[in-house]
Amino acid sequence: MNLKLIFLLLTLTTFVACAQNDEEFIWPNGAKAAICLTYDDGLSSHVNTVGPILKKYNFKASFYPTLNSSSLSEETEKWRNLVQEGNELGNHMAYHPCQKSLEPWVENFYDLDTYTKKQLENEIQLSNNFLSALGVEKSRTFAYPCAHEFAGGESYKPYISENFSAARSSSEEQVELVEPSSVDLYSVISWAPNNSTSKDLIEYIDTIIEKETLSTLTFHGIGAEHMRVSKKDHEELLEYLNSNRDKIWVATFKEATDHLIKMRTKITKSR
Repeated sequence: MNLKLIFLLLTLTTFVACAQNDEEFIWPNGAKAAICLTYDDGLSSHVNTVGPILKKYNFKASFYPTLNSSSLSEETEKWRNLVQEGNELGNHMAYHPCQKSLEPWVENFYDLDTYTKKQLENEIQLSNNFLSALGVEKSRTFAYPCAHEFAGGESYKPYISENFSAARSSSEEQVELVEPSSVDLYSVISWAPNNSTSKDLIEYIDTIIEKETLSTLTFHGIGAEHMRVSKKDHEELLEYLNSNRDKIWVATFKEATDHLIKMRTKITKSR
């Protein structure tokens, strides 16, 4: 075989391999990456500030309320409206238990370090029952309270993987992003901004686009409450996302992870 023919075959092989690689993870609408806007703890600002502003920009988001949220009990209809408008409500457990060994402020009766397996499962089921009452579909996602994945000294990630379609972690530090094929569906990377500016938020979005992957933002208070981000900075982020729809797909956590599962299945079958 002459050298020209060998070179041609190598070039063709490389082209086909690159084409297959490009097709491996295709995000909807021709976007290069995906972002999920998530909001934790069931705060009043979520239904009174976030819901209306999401509607303004025609974005859908994921909310993870706890059952001891005063807003959830006092503004129940507003939470039900969020679901009816196409937003996702996921499981964040009933009482937001965390590991006291990692967070000393945790009350003893909400200390994951002392939870039994039965106690953990009952609390998760209690939250599921309430979500059903709000009209949330049974296939749900989970957000680890405090991003803690251990209870009673053992990982409860296996239980989550058996009962939820995906789960989100979170960190106040920006964790290095991974390619879509390496995303852990039961501990998806998320940055939790705290008093961050729109510049900080937009820079994170640009990093996700550059990496052509999936990540999420874990918000708490918007313009109020704890770990807050101002209304102005939050809306400037939405404006940026709105003007870059061709680059980044904004989806609920359920939609994004379902799409990732679908693409992985498709790739596996094609091999």
